[in-house]
Amino acid sequence: MHVPRERAGHRRARPAARELPALRPGTARRRRFPCRAATGGVRGSASMRIGWKLVLVGGLMIVLLVPLALLDGLVAERQQRGREVAMEIARASAGNQRVVGPLLVIEAERWRRGVRRRAPAAWDGGDGARAPDAAGTDAAAWHWDEGATELVVVAPERIDLDGQLRVERRGRSLFSVPLFHAALKMEAELVPALPRLPDLQLRPRRAWLVLGLGDNRGLRGQRLRLDGRELPPAAGTPLAWLPEGFQAEIDPARLEQPMRIAVEMDLVGTGTLEVLPSGGETTVALRGDWPHPGFAGQYLPLESALDGQGFRARWALSGLSSRVPSALAACAATRPDCEALQGGGIGLRLVEPVDRYLMTERAMKYALLFLALVFGAVFLVEALAARPVHAVQYGLTGLALAMFYLLLLSLSEHIGFGTAYAIAALACSGLLGYYLAAVLGGAGRGWGFGAGLAALYGLLYALLRSEDHALLVGSGLLFAALATVMALTRRVDWYRLGER
Repeated sequence: MHVPRERAGHRRARPAARELPALRPGTARRRRFPCRAATGGVRGSASMRIGWKLVLVGGLMIVLLVPLALLDGLVAERQQRGREVAMEIARASAGNQRVVGPLLVIEAERWRRGVRRRAPAAWDGGDGARAPDAAGTDAAAWHWDEGATELVVVAPERIDLDGQLRVERRGRSLFSVPLFHAALKMEAELVPALPRLPDLQLRPRRAWLVLGLGDNRGLRGQRLRLDGRELPPAAGTPLAWLPEGFQAEIDPARLEQPMRIAVEMDLVGTGTLEVLPSGGETTVALRGDWPHPGFAGQYLPLESALDGQGFRARWALSGLSSRVPSALAACAATRPDCEALQGGGIGLRLVEPVDRYLMTERAMKYALLFLALVFGAVFLVEALAARPVHAVQYGLTGLALAMFYLLLLSLSEHIGFGTAYAIAALACSGLLGYYLAAVLGGAGRGWGFGAGLAALYGLLYALLRSEDHALLVGSGLLFAALATVMALTRRVDWYRLGER
C-alpha cells in the first residue's frame, strides 16, 4: 500500500516537551549523578583519613616521651652527683652549723631530808644530823644519796648575738657549693639557780660554761670570758645530747652571784646556720654578702633587707615566744638526744639563685605541651594548605624539640643558665625554621614557625623565673592557643578538607 509523502514545507509535529517546574530565585538546579549514593562513602573515607592522621600524630607524641624520659633520668643523675659533691665538700670542711647557748651546766649532788624516831640514849649524831629533841625524835636531817648526782642546765636570762657572714664557693669538677665564714659575737647574762624542793636539795660539785655547735671542724677560733676574765676552753660538752661544742670549767663557789658571759668565735660551715634561742630574751642580728638568703626555722626575722650586695636580718624573741628555755630544763642531761630542741631555732640558708638542674627539670614538665602545640600547628598548616607532611617529618620535628633540653642541660653546666637557655632556644628555633620551610613549602611558613617557637621559649623562660605566676601564665597560654585554633578553623569544612 502506498503511503503518500508529506508535502514539502510540512514536517511532522514533535510532541511538546514537558515543562520543568520553576526554580526559586537564588537556587541552582541540582545535577543528577548516577553514583549519588556513593558520595557519603567518599566523605566518610576522607574523615577517616583525617582521624587516622590525628591518631598517628598522637602516637608519635607518645613515642617521643621515651627520649624525654631518658633526659629526665639524666637530669636526676646529674642532680644526685651534685648532692654527692656537696656532701664531700661538707665532710672535708664542715657541715650545717648550729649555735646553742651559752649555757651553765652544774653537776649537783642529791640530798634528801628525812625524819627518824630513836631513843635519846641510842642517838649519837654521828651522821651530821641535828641532835634529837627531848622526845627522842630527829627534827629534820639532810642525807646525801650516795652516788646520786645529776646535771642541771641553766639558761641565760638574756642573749645578744651579732654575726657577720662572708661567703665563698668551693667546687669540684663541674659542681660547687657556697661555704660561709661567720664571725660571731655573743653576750649573755645568767643568774645561777638550782631547783629547791621541801624534801630535796641539790648541792653543786662542778660547773661548766658550755657553748654547743653543729660541727666542731668548722671552729676556727674562740674566746670565752666570764665577767671580763678569759677562760681556757676545752672541746666537747658534758651533755649527751650536745656532743659538739666547747666548754670551760668554773669554780662552783662562783655560782652564788650573777654572771656576764662574752663569746667570740669564727665559724665555718655549709648549707645552714641555725641559732637556738636559748635565753629568756634573745636578740640575733646577722648580715652578710650573700644576696639570696633563705630564712628557715620557726621564727621569721623581725626586720630584713635584701639587695644585690647582701642581706641584713634581725630577730627579737621573748621568753614567752620561745619554748627553748623550758625544753632545756625538761631534757634529761644523760639522754643521747633531745627531741624538744629539734628544729626550734632561727635558721639561715644559703640559697642558690639558680639551680640549673632544678630549672631544667621544671622546663621538662612543659615538654609535652610544646610537642602538642608544635604538632598541632604543623597539622593545621598541612590540612589548610593541602601540603602533606610525612610521619618521619613529624618525628624529626619532635626530636628537635627534645634536643632543646639536652642542649640546655649540657650548656648550663659550663655557663650561666640564662645564657644556656638562650643559646639552646635559638639553636632549636632556627633548626626547625630551616627544616619546616622545606617541609611546608615556603620560607615564610617555616621561619614563621621558628619565630613562634622562639616566642614560646621566651614564655617558658618567664614561667621558670616566676614561680608565683607560673599557673596564671600557663593557663593564659593554653587559652590563647585554643582560641587561635578555634578562630582559624571556625569556617573550615572538614569534609571537603578531607577530600582535598
